[in-house]
Amino acid sequence: MIPDDIDTGGGSGGGPAKFKAQSTDGRFSIAGNQIMLMSRPSLAPVVPDPFVISLLAIGTGLDGNVNVRGSQGVRITSGPPAVPMVSPDTSSDSTQGIELIASEMQNITLQRGLIDGVDQKIEMTPGNITVDGGVGPVTIQSLTEITFQVAGGVSKITLTPAGIILQGPIIMIN
Repeated sequence: MIPDDIDTGGGSGGGPAKFKAQSTDGRFSIAGNQIMLMSRPSLAPVVPDPFVISLLAIGTGLDGNVNVRGSQGVRITSGPPAVPMVSPDTSSDSTQGIELIASEMQNITLQRGLIDGVDQKIEMTPGNITVDGGVGPVTIQSLTEITFQVAGGVSKITLTPAGIILQGPIIMIN
């Protein structure tokens, strides 16, 4: 294993290392009751690099996995730091399962494939939610009921095993 204090900085100016590395050819483990990885501003008066934490499992091709598991839940959040009513908390005692939360002005995108208009994508932006099936069909199904409704419930379409109900001040069929 490479020692903790390897100095990869230096050059003619010397100074503290800008990069520290640990490496092993076998399993490397960090254990504790609570573990935090943090990217923070430099303590030295220098222009900081971007703040990034990357988890990579590159492997030798298609055999790299990143596994995340929480026995109660997994919560992933994004947004500006600790601004009440704007930033989602990074943790919550009520998390049960998987939560993916972005701040009000950020997007959430779930995409399979890289070709726009061909591959599937679900995107939530501040003004819109788009479900794009690409070249494949989109299926929404339920054993009991599916409802499409505009806020307030004045206009809606309800599908049940018994039939389809159209409600609205004006219903146009073309």
